[in-house]
Amino acid sequence: MKRGVKTRSFAGFMVMILVFASMMGCSTLTNSANSGNGTKNNSSASNNKGAADAGPDYLNPVGEYPITKDKITLTVMGKKDPGGTEWSELAIFKRLAEKTNIDLKFELAEGDTFNEKKNIALVGGEYADIILRGAEKTDEETYGPQGIFLDLTDLIDKYAPNIKALLEKEPAVRAAVTSMDGKIYGLPYYFKTATTQGHLSFFDSQWMKNVGTRTPPTTTDELYTMLKAFKEQDANGNGDPNDEIPFSGVGLIAMQNLLIPAFTGMTGGIGFDVNDAGEVVYVPAMPEYKEFLAYANKLYKEGLIDREFSTQTSQQWQAKVKGGLVGVYNASPTLLDPETTKTEQLSLVPLISSTNDKRVVKTPDNLYTSRAVITNKCKYPEAAIRLLDMFYATEENAVDGFYGNTVFLGYEDEHWKYTDDTKTKYEWIPPITGFGDINKSVSVNMELPGLLDFTAIPANYPLMEMKVNQVNQNQVPYYRDAYPVNARFTTKESERGNVIENDLFSYVNLMTTKFIIGEESLDNFNSYIGTLDKMGLPELMEIKTAALQRWNEAIK
Repeated sequence: MKRGVKTRSFAGFMVMILVFASMMGCSTLTNSANSGNGTKNNSSASNNKGAADAGPDYLNPVGEYPITKDKITLTVMGKKDPGGTEWSELAIFKRLAEKTNIDLKFELAEGDTFNEKKNIALVGGEYADIILRGAEKTDEETYGPQGIFLDLTDLIDKYAPNIKALLEKEPAVRAAVTSMDGKIYGLPYYFKTATTQGHLSFFDSQWMKNVGTRTPPTTTDELYTMLKAFKEQDANGNGDPNDEIPFSGVGLIAMQNLLIPAFTGMTGGIGFDVNDAGEVVYVPAMPEYKEFLAYANKLYKEGLIDREFSTQTSQQWQAKVKGGLVGVYNASPTLLDPETTKTEQLSLVPLISSTNDKRVVKTPDNLYTSRAVITNKCKYPEAAIRLLDMFYATEENAVDGFYGNTVFLGYEDEHWKYTDDTKTKYEWIPPITGFGDINKSVSVNMELPGLLDFTAIPANYPLMEMKVNQVNQNQVPYYRDAYPVNARFTTKESERGNVIENDLFSYVNLMTTKFIIGEESLDNFNSYIGTLDKMGLPELMEIKTAALQRWNEAIK
């Protein structure tokens, strides 16, 4: 019996050897076949479940370059700036192709043409591997659950350490890119620079001195007094006391950012905000909004606001500002001629009024969602996410000088350089003289997916330095978030909410202008509020409240 057991054991052992040898033979043949057929047969991590940690065979390990062992091509549908350079001619894409082994074949279009082509492509099923700079959150919510946009959650975890680090560090970024079904379909553009601001209500300090005003206004009453002095005296010092325009802008933007917060204590402008109790508020329906309208109407009637604010073009308004005719102008001082502007440009502090004692400025937006999506047409999603991950690298993780800031500025010490070791200022390296040159030959410096973290300011640019100093002193301490612009909505909420919100915006914009210029009496304010309710404001408040609750949970 023992002998029989040994014989059977030996036979079983031989069978195991033969089976193992057969498996090894198959594996060798498979690898040989894959090698002969290039990379296409191993285009997905799902085809290599046994080697999930290492990734698919066509891919080099994370952190090693090139990304792919052999050259591959990815198609990209991109939204190009009007008149911009073809992306295939830009330095960053040429160098990335050499470094990564990934060639990008671009299909570009501008503005509304891009949106039309994108929508037709997605509906018709003829779309690219990647979409850059042109998707929307609504696209993610529509095409993500259908499988047309890939869920990037696991791909980020396995192949995108820079994106993963950003999402772990910034809960609001993770919340913004997470769709209603809990998955991530799009990548963001997240930026932090020294040159953004909450409002653009600047004025020339010399005007203030010329009319005998000793200190900048801090209340709406003090602003009225200064504007009245600008109107009645030769504030610009050109010898003509009648050519000054005390306050000017295009449309309601200046009033949204400066005057409406002064009376309401809210930074949502003619939109939604969240009060101190955490409740959703529609600012144009607040009782204090009527006080703002009364104040603005007073300024208009007395000629303290540009009579053409609601009808002039940006070009017409800029001509007035550059011509030295405008007191408080809704623009960065960098709009002015640096050769002729030698006096200090001041930023108004957030104002308070009889109905509000809180100084508030809207925190500048610094996050755009949906800047990149990978579609189900992509045969190499692992390579695609690794390529996109390079755009989120910090300076410490740069690859051959390429990281998030490179997209914005070009390559350090080739296109630009810091002026000293403090890294507080930078200067361009000829022939590059500015961002226009960067966009012509190096990069698309705004709104590609990526991380921009750059707080230096340009050297030898006094107007920019003035602006940054004024913003840091008079605005940053008072920053306050409004309703989160990146809150997510269900498809049903979006379909209904967008209709109501667009109608409300048009109506409020029209009525606010009429109240200010006197075409509509403020005696009809209650009737205006009633119309808002009839247009669906209560329903929209419910939708906004539900979305805010989800947002608050997501950022915990």
